[in-house]
Amino acid sequence: MKKDFKFGLATGVLGSALAVLSAGFGYKKLVQEPKEQEQENYEEVSRAAIRKSVAAHQSRF
Repeated sequence: MKKDFKFGLATGVLGSALAVLSAGFGYKKLVQEPKEQEQENYEEVSRAAIRKSVAAHQSRF
């Protein structure tokens, strides 16, 4: 009886740990990475807009 309880407890703990890990990786993949990509894209577009603005407002003389 004790052997079955220990095996069940170990299985439950291992299963819970795997569920927490998979939830963490899923959150990173679905939430954090798109935000990081959006931020990188915004910075790239912003730099391009600044360069374009400076070029448009420079004097030719």
